[in-house]
Amino acid sequence: MSGDAFLAVEGLHAGYGDARVLHGVDLTVGRGEICAILGPNGAGKTTLLRALSGMIRVRGDVRLDGTGLARRSPDALARQGVAHVPEGRGTFMPLTVEENLRLGAFVRRGRGAVGADLDRVCAYFPVLRTRLKQVAGSLSGGEQQMLAIGRALMLRPRLLLLDEPSLGLAPLVTEELFRIVRAVNEEERTTVVVVEQNAHLALGVAQQAHVLESGRIVLSGSAERIRADEQVARSYLGYRV
Repeated sequence: MSGDAFLAVEGLHAGYGDARVLHGVDLTVGRGEICAILGPNGAGKTTLLRALSGMIRVRGDVRLDGTGLARRSPDALARQGVAHVPEGRGTFMPLTVEENLRLGAFVRRGRGAVGADLDRVCAYFPVLRTRLKQVAGSLSGGEQQMLAIGRALMLRPRLLLLDEPSLGLAPLVTEELFRIVRAVNEEERTTVVVVEQNAHLALGVAQQAHVLESGRIVLSGSAERIRADEQVARSYLGYRV
């Protein structure tokens, strides 16, 4: 396992009951990088993020900045600075926008710091400031995704896991979300692992990428190299360069 990797995964196996989905996944992500996880439907991308956030049982080794994370609970991983925005957003619809955001800081202490982070998150997502007292269920799909990411940022995560952030959103909204993710990465040095159906867009913001197929990593490299490889694009990513 790479000694200088911020996130290091080795021999990771995971699944649901008797169904194995991940088969010995090895990957590394550098500190402060954006890493794209790509691959066809059913490849195990969502399962990988669930494994990294403690939502499912795993076998293998996962380390964040040298600390072992495998077999820890989701709340324990949140205390280690791991924030997961699941596919479908996971927003608490009956609660207000502000209540949802404050839930993101549930493992933190200090009202002053949490209040300051509300301002910080609203600076990234100005529309949320105008919606703080609205129930989350009244937001548009794009606003709900902004809320889900904003709630994760309230944790002040060291590792941010994003699962299909563009799902169901208009292209302009998706581009704005990825612009904000890149800004968070650059300004706060947050390490980001993103599973994304829009491979071209994901590779445009990532420094590196891993391609999953049938629960195994079949290709790893710089995002620039993977994006420029026409054979790779046709075989794994569903588009031509």
